Amino acid sequence: MKIAEREKAIELRKKGLTYNEIVTFLKVSRSSLSYWLRNIPYIPTGEVRERRRLASLQSGQVLHKRKLERITKIEKIARQEIGEIEFDELKLLGIMAYWVEGSKTEDAIVRFTNSDPIFIKFILRWLREICKVQDEKLRAHLRVHPDVDKKEAENYWSKVTGIPLAQFYKTTAKISGSGGRKYKKLGSGIAAITVCDTDLHYRIKGWIDGLKNKSIYAPVVRGVHHTANT
Repeated sequence: MKIAEREKAIELRKKGLTYNEIVTFLKVSRSSLSYWLRNIPYIPTGEVRERRRLASLQSGQVLHKRKLERITKIEKIARQEIGEIEFDELKLLGIMAYWVEGSKTEDAIVRFTNSDPIFIKFILRWLREICKVQDEKLRAHLRVHPDVDKKEAENYWSKVTGIPLAQFYKTTAKISGSGGRKYKKLGSGIAAITVCDTDLHYRIKGWIDGLKNKSIYAPVVRGVHHTANT
């Protein structure tokens, strides 16, 4: 009986069946099967390969779903850690932004350049509320790739910024490093928000210097911690 079972097991193995499938079919122990088939190479059938592929795909999808759920949870908790932004916090955020992104070369110019409309909206809020810049002093200049409709870009950024088109400088074309043949899409281009104000330029410079010194050397004063639940 065992000889017949062994021969059948070998036959099934050569057909590409797995150990589990052969054990189920013959009702023999896995230890016996391992001994009988120790010298029989395993070549999975097309059906087995497809089943494994689908199982792997399903496993990958499950892992991806779990990753997305974990990321969503982390981001939700992190968002809740950000409370209401007070005046001094808004001021510091803008100073830090100018330290990183602002123009510092022309002594009569305050300028931010970015392609992110949310960042541009934040900067305009900072200029208006913290720096007390009047709307009529705000200017915008766009750089777009040649394949971007200039009028559409201007209308888009005018809506984003609240700056009338009459206060826009002439839009210029941004040529890529490949000689203009290939363009990296930047949506509606890059917007530069400009204020011509020498005093403000040097006031911001002083703010940045003060922030540099205090962020590195001064002790941190712990205030009330704001959360979304307070």
